[in-house]
Parts: sequence; structure tokens; C-alpha cells
Amino acid sequence: MADAKVSAHHAELALDNDADIAKEGFITVEEFDGDVNLAPADGTTYLIPAPSADPRDPLNLPLYRKLILLAVVALFSSIGLSMVSGLGGLLGIFIPGYVAEGKGYADITNLMTYPTLFMGLGNLIGMPLALAVGRRPVYLGSCIVMVVASVLCATQKNYEWHLAARMVLGLAAGQSEALCPLMVQETFFLHERAKYQMIFSAIGNILTTVLVLMASYIAARIGADGWYGLGAGFAGLVLVLSILFVPETKYDRPLAAYQGQTMRVGAFAGQTGEANNNDYIVHRLTTTDERELDLVRFAPRTFASDLRLFVYKPDWSEATRTIYRMFTVMFFPDIMWGFLLNGLTLGVNVAIGTTYGAILEAAPYSWPSQNVSFATAGQIIVSFLSLPILGWGSDWIVKYFARRNGGVHQPQFRLVPLILPACVGVLSSILYGQAASHPGKLHWFAIAFAVNAYYFCFLGANQSAIVYALDAYPTRSGPVLVVICAYRGILSFGTSYAVQPFIDLRGYDGAFLVYGLLTGVLAAIGIPIYFFSARIRAYCSKYTTPSSTTKPTYS
Repeated sequence: MADAKVSAHHAELALDNDADIAKEGFITVEEFDGDVNLAPADGTTYLIPAPSADPRDPLNLPLYRKLILLAVVALFSSIGLSMVSGLGGLLGIFIPGYVAEGKGYADITNLMTYPTLFMGLGNLIGMPLALAVGRRPVYLGSCIVMVVASVLCATQKNYEWHLAARMVLGLAAGQSEALCPLMVQETFFLHERAKYQMIFSAIGNILTTVLVLMASYIAARIGADGWYGLGAGFAGLVLVLSILFVPETKYDRPLAAYQGQTMRVGAFAGQTGEANNNDYIVHRLTTTDERELDLVRFAPRTFASDLRLFVYKPDWSEATRTIYRMFTVMFFPDIMWGFLLNGLTLGVNVAIGTTYGAILEAAPYSWPSQNVSFATAGQIIVSFLSLPILGWGSDWIVKYFARRNGGVHQPQFRLVPLILPACVGVLSSILYGQAASHPGKLHWFAIAFAVNAYYFCFLGANQSAIVYALDAYPTRSGPVLVVICAYRGILSFGTSYAVQPFIDLRGYDGAFLVYGLLTGVLAAIGIPIYFFSARIRAYCSKYTTPSSTTKPTYS
């Protein structure tokens, strides 16, 4: 992708005589159901959404700036998730003291499950705010909350204090699930979305895995409080980097920009918040076209403009509308399927993460407590494998199928890469249950393999559901991300909260057999979703597309 260059005459490039320019309304909002012109016959790829000529358009950031933004938000994600999930290898440190306080094993596992619930609740709070006031202030606020929560965890005096502090930590870490992917999505184009979303996930996952691997080892030497203090220091570093290198990514653009059409619109909002640039032309550009920036109609991007906390005037009615839209899109069949599959796989992943430590520490495996977290080392390999399979592979598939489909991209093409992770998830869940129930018959590697293999299943479900939803309902990205990423946290809480009673009732083999079968059934529902996606979107799109063609937002 060539970086855009500055031109003071972009708006004057003899466009008035272009017969291909359609007037506003040429494509009605009712006709926009997620199918877009993506792959022309000349072998290039259209830029969707179409970038504007505004230097402050995040799509016009140079690639190195985009990658810095991606890396910083991935670091934020990894710090938050490692602080939430890394406790699994440290539970053995807390068990003696909390048992002395009269707490049972189920109470102690709440230190893992409740933060997961609050991650979902954090999205329900943070996303409407981000859509109302902008992404940057909510994101920076979450960075501050993460620092404070980490300090509270480090200074905890009893079980209740620790649990409350971890729930606050979950509120902040939850922004990594919806707000951060939204910021990444707003910075890159449709044809590269899976690749960069997967790079974001891979960076976060690899760093999270390394930090979780080190958790029990570090805590064994400097104590659990020292581990939390180290996390607070990393969170403070992320806050500083975010202030300097993460600009506002919200951008009001015309509906035509999402449709892959050249069109003249009556107004264009940009980052001004007001549609005051009359008679603006949305250009259909390809990856080989030279993009030029307009300094006549738009202000230049500067370091000072990137440091602004509030770029938009707060629109609190947008927050109210977002809450309503979240409950609306939740009942779209394809979105409901996505959040159910996501919630289940996350819940099973948390259930495995909560229980594997006790299994490996017990006989006959008898792992030292400081080595337990090393069982997740394979997640580094999983993250690297996911890049070509779920990232580049997904983008290659959509361009390949689009060219076979007359150049038209259909969102259901994003579901094809889910096949392999779904099969792996079913098998690994069943294997985990068998190894945990019959440790004398199976090597400890069965546990370690299943821990990491099911993580691959979760990554596949998460990636496929997110990129499908963003392609299917681009003008409702905020609500669909909340449903898929936030509601899944609530659903996964229900799955993982009752894991110990479920294991007591059915045993590891029975409980994880059920989890494996549920994974297979929900993944299989993706088959009719694939074939009926066009009909589903044709019906549901009338509830998602804004009534205005000049200033729809991402929400």
C-alpha cells in the first residue's frame, strides 16, 4: 500500500467530467448488505473503506505509524490479559492463606472467573463511551485504570480486597477485546483486515504467553505482590506510549466509502464532527493508485493534533443509541452464532486455564508450582501458526473467492478458515478430559498439548467471528464487536464459573466431553450460516444501516 502524499489540489482533479461519478443516493442504504466490489479484473484490490483526502483520516497514516499504533494497543492487551490469566499458575501461592481465611477452592477460582466476567462488563461500559466521545479518551482512561488496579492488587491485604481489585483490573483489560480491535479495524482496509487483526492478536498473545510463563517463576522469587507491582510498571509504560503514539482513530465517513463506489455526496464530516464540506467526491481507489491529500479543505496532521484528548464533541445520544443497537444486533442469527461460539470457546479456555495447574501439580505428574505456567509455552507456537492460517490465509481466501465471484466480496468467505480450529477444539477438549481423569495412563504432554490446542480453537473462533462481523455490518462495527467480544465474556463466565461443580458431578472426562461436543455443534452451525449469510444480511441490514449517507459513524 503506497502512503498518501500531500496535494493542495486533490479536489480539483477534473472530476466534474467523470461520467462514472454517481450522485448521492445512487446506491440506497437499503441495498447495502455488506457485499462490496473488492477485486477488479486487473488483479488489483479496491480500498474499502475508500480513504478520504483528509490528512487526519487514520486510513491515510503512513504504514509505520499504523504499525506503531497496532504494537502499542497489542502491548496494552498483553499486559491486561496476562494480569488476568497469569494468576492461574499462581493460585498455589494463595491457596494456603485463603484456606486459612475459610475460603474454599471454588472461592479461590473466582479470582480467575470473575475478572473474565468484568472484562465483558468493561466492554459494555467502554464501547458506548468510545462511540460517544472518541476512542482515544476511553482507551487512555482504561490505561490509567489498569495502572491503579495493578497497584491495588499488589497492596491487597485479604481475599475480598484481592477479588475486588482484580474485578477492576478486568474492567480495564476488557477494552483489549472490543475497543482495541475496533481501533485496529479503523486504521486498515478490508482486504488486509484479517492479517493485521491477527498480527494484533499474535503480538498480544505471544507477549501474554511469555508473561504468563514467567508469572509463577517471578512470583516464586519476588512474591505475588512483586509480580503485580511489575505489572503496574508495565501498565505505566503502556500509558506513556499510548499518550504519544495512539491518536484518535474514530472518523466519520460517508456510507459510499464502504460500498466500493465512486460517488458524489452532499457533505463530509471527517474529524470536524460537522458535515460542512459541500459536494464531496468519494473516490474508488485501488492498491496501486496514488493517493493525494487535500490541504485546502482539511487541516494537516501534526504531533499536536495527534495529542488531542477529545477530537469530537461528545455525543451522549450516540451512547444511548449504541446500547439500543447492541441489543438489536444481538438477535441477528449470524451475530448470535458468533458470540455463542466465541463465548463457549473462551469459557472452555478459561476452564482449562483454571484447572490445568492443579492437575500438573498433583501426582503422578508432580510439577513444581513455579514450573506449572510453562505448560502454556505452546501458545507462542500457536500464535505464529495462526498468522498464516487465520491472518494472511483469511485475506488470501477472500480475494480468491471475490475474483471467482465477479470481483464481489461476500462476508461469509471469512468463515472458511474456521474449519481447522473447530476440529482441533473438539479433539483437544476431549483429550484434556481423558488425560485429567486418567493421569496414570497418559503422559503429561497430553495436558500441555490440549491446553495449547484448544487455545488455537479459541483464536480461530474469535478471529473468524470478528472479521466476518466487521465485513457483514461495517457501519455497526461498535455494537457487533460488543456483542461478540463483551457478551462472550458474560457467557464464558457462566461456562467457567460452574466448572468445578461440573467436574465434581461428571468428572474431568465427562465435563470436557460435553465441552468438546458443544464446540463441535456450535462450529457446525457455521455451515448454514455460510450458505444463508446473504439472506440473513439482506434482511438484517435494514436495521444496521444509518439513515444518513453523509455522516454515518462506525457505531
